[in-house]
Amino acid sequence: MLALLSFVAVASAAACTPTYNSSPTAIIDSGAIVGTTTEISLSSATATVNKFLGIPFAEKPERFRLPEPVKPWADPLDASQHGPACYQQLTDAVAQFYEGVGLGEVPNGESEDCLSVNVYTPSTASAGSKAVLVWIYGGSWQNGANSLPLYDGSKLVANQDVVLVSINYRTNVFGFPASESLPLEERNLAFYDTRLALDWVQRNIASLGGDPRRVTVVGESGGSSIIDALLTAPPHPLPFHAAIMTSSQISVPASPKTPSAYIAAWEALAEAAGCPDVEAAFDCLSEHPAQDLVNLVTNNSLSFSAFPDGGVTLADNPRLDRLAGKTAPVPVVIGTTADEASPFVIGLNLNDTRAALETLGLDSDLADTLVEAYPLGTPGILTEGARINRIATEFLMQCPTQVHANDTKNLDYGSWRFYFNASFPNTEFLPGVGAYHASEIAFFFGTYRDQGATPFQAEVSNALQTAYADFAKNPSAGPGWPQVPTIGVFGGGVRPGINEEGLKALTTIPSEVLDVRCPLYRPVYDALSLTPWEEQPAAQEETGPSVDSGIPF
Repeated sequence: MLALLSFVAVASAAACTPTYNSSPTAIIDSGAIVGTTTEISLSSATATVNKFLGIPFAEKPERFRLPEPVKPWADPLDASQHGPACYQQLTDAVAQFYEGVGLGEVPNGESEDCLSVNVYTPSTASAGSKAVLVWIYGGSWQNGANSLPLYDGSKLVANQDVVLVSINYRTNVFGFPASESLPLEERNLAFYDTRLALDWVQRNIASLGGDPRRVTVVGESGGSSIIDALLTAPPHPLPFHAAIMTSSQISVPASPKTPSAYIAAWEALAEAAGCPDVEAAFDCLSEHPAQDLVNLVTNNSLSFSAFPDGGVTLADNPRLDRLAGKTAPVPVVIGTTADEASPFVIGLNLNDTRAALETLGLDSDLADTLVEAYPLGTPGILTEGARINRIATEFLMQCPTQVHANDTKNLDYGSWRFYFNASFPNTEFLPGVGAYHASEIAFFFGTYRDQGATPFQAEVSNALQTAYADFAKNPSAGPGWPQVPTIGVFGGGVRPGINEEGLKALTTIPSEVLDVRCPLYRPVYDALSLTPWEEQPAAQEETGPSVDSGIPF
């Protein structure tokens, strides 16, 4: 069936190449769309990229309900501007982080009518010809938007001759309503939004120059966790042939799942909104002004996240399913940054290692072991803050990624791992922040600040773009370095003030060099990932961590 749909889409696109006042135009299954163009300067030429922005893939969703495919339209749709973002839950700390890293503000406001995609495609692409990268943004499932300037795909598409699709999905209470009035399998609305967007790609991307048989999903942080959910509770037929994941996953948790916490948050929201009782909460919150709900969620520090639903959209035990070979049989590239936790350590001025370990939920015996394993005065651990950053980065991100990559390698699907380790004067929004969480995104898209950029910065960006694009074009060949336990390293540890002469944008190291302390954490991961979540002692706690195990974007 998928092959038939692809053939029809290719044939339709090849049969007519409409124009509309010289703007790029395409015919998709819901009607005609009229986009815009941008010119990108390459080393020896100029490339034209067609941009089709804000294309709805769903009707305006009924609040707290599953998305429905968009209905056809009669007149050509103006796809020259981004659509609105879904409603954001932005704390002051997250907003400051966004400003610091150059994420920018959403250009067209926020709305519940937000389920749209942006498509960036080479103007010379013939129907169904190019590999496709589908970007799934992060935000700890509490915020995020495909319209952020950081996620502009124009330079990536021009440089690598691929198609880039970025999708919107609902977040916070709009994406994960924890109402017990809803069936368990209808609560992870963000996952359904993502799946419907991927279905849209399969049905329509050929008309926009992309090959539906060569779709690779790419996600960072919360977006990477969504990809892991897709891998371990895969749709049928599978709408992608490879996956790239950065700075998060769900299979190897560092803290227990707490679904009861989200039910408690729903009840707290209903009370804050003045709903008469728990039984009336669903109808009451369904009718409450959307921005007021966001304010109540933010002001009361409420968090909403995904429910294990028996594998409909989220496996009850993702790691057990992976170990049993029940996951999507696709090659995976997974990686982390060198200083994932640094913005939080520096921004909060953390300087008490034992207090920080207590917030991570580690028992006193392990805390004693960790203090000894990360002695002050060793390279990269010169201060208490640096030690906290290193422990949090390894415990929450780097070491779970090692386990995830090794589990995938054992299935013979293809498993590659990378480590982003570069920081430049125009990316250090806090002194000494290094290769912080999300810092690689601007290098993938090529959207880092031009002011203060260095030649080596462009080399690192090109190396990362090339690795992702080559993998998308031919996953079985890999991204340009051997499978795990080898790790591809981008940037080589460059920092502001370091002489860049002679540095290589991409090198490799063996896992044992980077992961020497990971065995310390393995008992924690195994206890949480190899035990059904409802049997874990802490599973009924009334508060729980964010999806990113403590890192809130």
